[in-house]
Amino acid sequence: MDNVESHLKEDEVLILLCPEFRRLYIFQGRKAPVNKKFISSRVASQLQRERVKNAGMQHKIVAVDQDDEPDEFITNLSLKGVRTAAQRLEEQQKQAEEEAKKFEDLMKQPDVVREQQAPSESNTVKASSNLAKFLEKAGSAMASYGPVTSIGAGVAPSGMSEKDKQEILDAVLKEKLPEGSNGASREHLILDESLYVNVKKKGKVFDQEVEIESWEEFNSPLKDGFMLIDNRKIRLLIKNKKIKAVEILKPLSEPAPSEIAREPGNDG
Repeated sequence: MDNVESHLKEDEVLILLCPEFRRLYIFQGRKAPVNKKFISSRVASQLQRERVKNAGMQHKIVAVDQDDEPDEFITNLSLKGVRTAAQRLEEQQKQAEEEAKKFEDLMKQPDVVREQQAPSESNTVKASSNLAKFLEKAGSAMASYGPVTSIGAGVAPSGMSEKDKQEILDAVLKEKLPEGSNGASREHLILDESLYVNVKKKGKVFDQEVEIESWEEFNSPLKDGFMLIDNRKIRLLIKNKKIKAVEILKPLSEPAPSEIAREPGNDG
């Protein structure tokens, strides 16, 4: 492919067939959605079988993550603008040296203590209420809008990059659900103050019906106010002593209602 570098975009997943090297590269952009990665692995496996059947050639499937490209991928495709492993290591070492120099210069400065550095009471209250805001948004969305049908890309909050959000989302979805008497399923996710919903899409891959499940950000405005979430379980993902994600789990089956006690002597 001519000018292949122009197609290596951060939000795309590409399958690159290289017969001369017997390789099937799956390039995954740093911001590519999970459903594209899932589909690409199925398509690559199908192409691998087709090449064996029609050309008698076995191709090795190699997954390539953007910013972590293997040297063979760079060499085989003659990529000029992609850094090799040695170049990435050199850049990391340079950044580490710069950070060490900044820290050394900072340590040489005299300590200055100001009264204004102490956190205010209002900021402390605001920080402690973040979880409550998360649950308010989720409850309001379920109560006021009913089944979710309108999905959008959303605007990324300033507190977390898209790459960080994708990494946390992947980590949550890989974790097994807690075992219980009735079981449970993920109903919603709350990540960086944004509500995520489960979206199932159907499509065809080489005439074969497939169903793709993905989690996407709910982009409709959420109603302000409080809303209780009944018959749901809440699970938190905590990393570095901070809440990174909130899972809202829905039981697979509702518990049977309790039997109403009858008054003595009233059997009719």
